[in-house]
Amino acid sequence: PTPTRALDARARRSDRAPSRRRLVRAFAAARSDRAADDGPKLDLPRASRRDVLVRGFASALILPRSRAALADDLFCGYYSQNSAVVPQWARETPWSEGYVDTSAAVGLEGAKTFVRILGDQKKAEGAGLTPVLCLHGGPGLGFKYMDGLEVLASEKREVASYDQIGCARSPYASKKGQNQTTAAAALSPPSGTYTPALFADELAEVRRATGLGRVHVVAHGWGGMLALDHVLGGNGVDGGSSGGGVASIASLTLVSVPPSYARLIADRREALRQMPGEYAQVLLDGDEGGAGGGNLSDAGRKLYETALDEWTRRFVSKRAAGACYRGLKVAGAGAGFSARANDPPDALGVASARAVARDMTGGCLFNEAGSLRGWDADDGGRLAMLAAAVPGGVRFVVGEDDALSEAGAREVYDAVARVEMTPTNVSFETIPDSGSCVHLDKSADFLESTAAYVAARDA
Repeated sequence: PTPTRALDARARRSDRAPSRRRLVRAFAAARSDRAADDGPKLDLPRASRRDVLVRGFASALILPRSRAALADDLFCGYYSQNSAVVPQWARETPWSEGYVDTSAAVGLEGAKTFVRILGDQKKAEGAGLTPVLCLHGGPGLGFKYMDGLEVLASEKREVASYDQIGCARSPYASKKGQNQTTAAAALSPPSGTYTPALFADELAEVRRATGLGRVHVVAHGWGGMLALDHVLGGNGVDGGSSGGGVASIASLTLVSVPPSYARLIADRREALRQMPGEYAQVLLDGDEGGAGGGNLSDAGRKLYETALDEWTRRFVSKRAAGACYRGLKVAGAGAGFSARANDPPDALGVASARAVARDMTGGCLFNEAGSLRGWDADDGGRLAMLAAAVPGGVRFVVGEDDALSEAGAREVYDAVARVEMTPTNVSFETIPDSGSCVHLDKSADFLESTAAYVAARDA
């Protein structure tokens, strides 16, 4: 069927818009297994997730009419993006998307976070299926390259995702620059604005506003680092930022998560030894000062781009193509509300995502810089508490060809598992013939194993 664009749906939504009284109808009662939890609970909104996505705005709801999922919106790395092969379940699965006002939570005036939830909340709760919350990596990327995880909704489960502030469909400009139209005029917030603590605050607010209390978390790269901060605190994040108590995370699947940011950088530099000499050297030269190759000659920049493509193919994803591949680059995908995930970013989106990368990593791939400098997975010995904080299970996954070495990834697992006499709820998997993005390179295997993993931990 011809897709209904978000803004068109918004314009036609008045005939079915709920009253303000209906918007505050009671949130569905928690299941008995949740009621038995001893930990503190999220202050859940008294409305459906679909109704509260834009709760922070005083204006009328801008949420589009629920409609079937479309191939150009979904399945990066799993199904062809040819609409002819959209599976039947996707045609019958509604989704909702909108903005959560996160400005107060993160201290940035006008900040809002694009959130998308696939699936029917009532049906999922009726089937006893806990939502999956996906956290994308980067920093500076959006969710596009991970949207194959929405296939998990094929079993009536809700799958929630969002683009982190400044990224993809959540672009941010300082108040002074919001009325400007060029990348140069769209002023970024002051240097140092984006920190792990800011993104942890955003995550907590997204969960609170959408009523995502008990969830399974599937996270990749920087998203996994964020998940650890969210659950355990540390690295400048206040303890308990997860907001839902220790029982609020049903399970954790952490893909390509390093023991420290310093170790990740060291492993990346070691992986450069596998590259042709001229590629390795131009990547190091172009990385200086976070220049991204901009400090090189015209010929040097061309070589830098070629080398970066080869780096991505070898160590990040062997199979990403098209919009999936663009989504693996800072400012590579997403163009604001009503845009499809495949749309390229506008000038504001590019400037915004680059500001995130600038603050978090110094714009560097092979040098430790930015606010992630010094990040430590075991900050304060916190990993000893992870298995207890997530009793449902913690699963570590790394691709065999990831630049993050298997030894490095195992350091995190070992720090969690060694405190368990029988660590049956903590597991480690190495995925052969895969880079960092195992959900792309081994998508069917990863999604099937993940579906089984979360299903076994719903109760």
